Amino acid sequence: MVDLLNILIVDDEPEARELLKYMLHQEAGVRVAGMAGNVDEALELLHNERADLVFLDIQMPDKDGFQFIEQVNRAGISPGIIFVTAYDNYAIQAIRNSVFDYILKPIHREELVSAIARFRTRIKKNQKQDLTQLIEVLRDSSPGKVKLNTRSGYILINPMEVVYCKADGNYTHIQMVNGSRELTTQNLGTIEEQLQAGSFFRASRSYLINLKFLSRVDRKTCKCVLEYSGDSCSIKIPSQKMKILEASFS
Repeated sequence: MVDLLNILIVDDEPEARELLKYMLHQEAGVRVAGMAGNVDEALELLHNERADLVFLDIQMPDKDGFQFIEQVNRAGISPGIIFVTAYDNYAIQAIRNSVFDYILKPIHREELVSAIARFRTRIKKNQKQDLTQLIEVLRDSSPGKVKLNTRSGYILINPMEVVYCKADGNYTHIQMVNGSRELTTQNLGTIEEQLQAGSFFRASRSYLINLKFLSRVDRKTCKCVLEYSGDSCSIKIPSQKMKILEASFS
């Protein structure tokens, strides 16, 4: 008989939480101890419930999965962590080089079962996940700030905090996750080259969007919805771009 694993699910999407909970209920030897939609809720649950393993979404508004790790590490708590993400980006490269594990969305049962089995194997071998080491690896591998020109000088931005960029002639408006909006004196093509991050998608001649914040796509109206910090925006994109966007998640 296998030891019971108490599992905490952390994901800002209710449907994703419920789906993972349903899939875990099909597995022997696991118990979903709780579910959280943001980092603060997750930390409170972690203090109240003895979680052996956390399925942690990387991309969440306000505080992301890595900020959760930093706070857990400072609190001296050390549950096992399996990352859940829709994007094979720089963070995944860092995770690949550590003893941490991850599964990609959409989650397939075989991958979920394999991830749990690998975690049990690490427990038997007494292989502990070093949160401090992972934090350092992620910091070293994360994209640095980008310098963008403005009318009066320049700004320095973190590409991962850019929600979308909108062309305005030879200028570009940049929407940031904190709600601020910057105007640069560089065209959208130049901005696209400078950001370089794998999570950006050229949705049209006028828009460059960060897939990290993409929450919904409507094929009928050819619109996609971006959600960030309690706000959202709808962007219309050409039908041919819709097909490319969908293919990127296949």
